[in-house]
This record gives sequence, structure tokens and C-alpha cells, in this order.
Amino acid sequence: MRAMQTCIPLLEVIYRKVEADSQFSLDYLRAVDAVIDVATDVRNNAETAQKVCSQVLARLTESGGYEEPVDPTGELTPKSLSAEAAVKATIRALQVLDRSTLPAGHAEDVSDSNEEAIATLQRLHNTLVDLRWAVIEHDADLEEPEGEAFDNIEELVADLRSR
Repeated sequence: MRAMQTCIPLLEVIYRKVEADSQFSLDYLRAVDAVIDVATDVRNNAETAQKVCSQVLARLTESGGYEEPVDPTGELTPKSLSAEAAVKATIRALQVLDRSTLPAGHAEDVSDSNEEAIATLQRLHNTLVDLRWAVIEHDADLEEPEGEAFDNIEELVADLRSR
């Protein structure tokens, strides 16, 4: 009877430890799944933005653009720069979550989802930069030239010297 009484407290401690470890494991696995879900959502959103931006870029660069300026008030350039910076920040945040931060078995899943998201974000960033410049060039091409038109180079040089 005495041996049984000394086993009960020991078993209770073991049971509590197993229960706590199991709860930690479940919470940890949920966190890993959440990281993968976030990276997947980021990748999906970046792919959607990439497709839309690519279509506008193609229209500007391959199809002759639009008849009207795309950004006549100059509001898009700062917004594009802000979006480009946000994409870069997201890439850096995903790069922090590498294999070394997770135990074996889960690191590869998180790393793979992060790598896919990072690659998609890098493509989006490049497209955003290309699109920003295409808009600037397109709108500049549509602007009416200012100043005097010269018939020959000598007139232009004489005008520049007189200023």
C-alpha cells in the first residue's frame, strides 16, 4: 500500500507535465500554421497585385498607352514609392523567419512558404518600379511642349547662349 501511495504523486506530476507539453506542442503547431497562412495570404495578394500592375504596364509599354495622362496631378508617384517601400519591408520581415528560428520538421514548411512569398513580392516590387517609370514616361510624352521650336541647331544654340 505504501508503494502505491508514493507512486500517485509521481504519476500526477508526470501527467501534468505530459499535459502541459502537449498543450505547448498544440499551441506551437497552431503558431506554425498561422505563419504559413500569413505567408500564403501575402503571396496570394502579391500575385493579384502583380497581375493588375502587369496589365497596366503592358498597356503603357506595348499597346501605345492611354489617350489621357495616367497621373496628371502627380499623386501616383508618392503612392507608388510608398507601396514599393512597404513591399520591401514585408520581404525583410519574411526573411527574418528562416529555418533557424524553428525546430526541425516545421522549418522547411515555413521556409518554403516564405520563399514563395518573397519571390512573388520581389516580382511585384520590380513591376511597381517599372510601372511607376512607365506612367511618368507616358504622361511626359502626352505633355504639350513648352517654349519655342527651332528650325536648326544654330538657332537653338544661340537661344541657349542668350539666357
